[in-house]
Amino acid sequence: MNGITVLPQLTFSEALQQACEKITKSKGRSRRSEYWWTVLAAFIINLATSFIPFIGNFISIATGIAMIPISIRRLHDTGRSGWWYGVSVLLGCVASGVFLATFYNIMSVNGLSTDVTTPDDAIKMLQALFPPEVIISYIIAFAYNIVILVFMCQDSQPFDNKFGPSPKYKASETEHGIPDNVPEWK
Repeated sequence: MNGITVLPQLTFSEALQQACEKITKSKGRSRRSEYWWTVLAAFIINLATSFIPFIGNFISIATGIAMIPISIRRLHDTGRSGWWYGVSVLLGCVASGVFLATFYNIMSVNGLSTDVTTPDDAIKMLQALFPPEVIISYIIAFAYNIVILVFMCQDSQPFDNKFGPSPKYKASETEHGIPDNVPEWK
């Protein structure tokens, strides 16, 4: 890009250092490399601790909560509001709530047993656990999360946006100290 300097991609350690420095901040922007290296680190931590019953669950919840601010900053970097991620979290909660409500209803009201002895019992259990409203809520949440994944994979906006300066692109300055390639300043 003419008049724009592209900073090099962050290394794994640089990305984690930046993510840890801003772990509670949802304002500002985060680069793709910072976000995806942090996602990889969270995945490895969750995988390594998933076999420890109570501690693994606690760490999984903690890393999930810690990923919220960096996800919001990543959306800011593409010029989108962090509410896109908030809706994603809400859709996941609604889909899980619909499933749990259906499960509770089946077990308590209908008196179904969790004993599955024949293939017909298994089919009846699956049909009872996944009625159309559960399937539809999961399909909506899944489709929305595909959209979020596409947003997270997009490149940074090269110029300052309403969420702050670009962490990846730096505008070159002219002799007057004004960035060269910024439409608002020409």
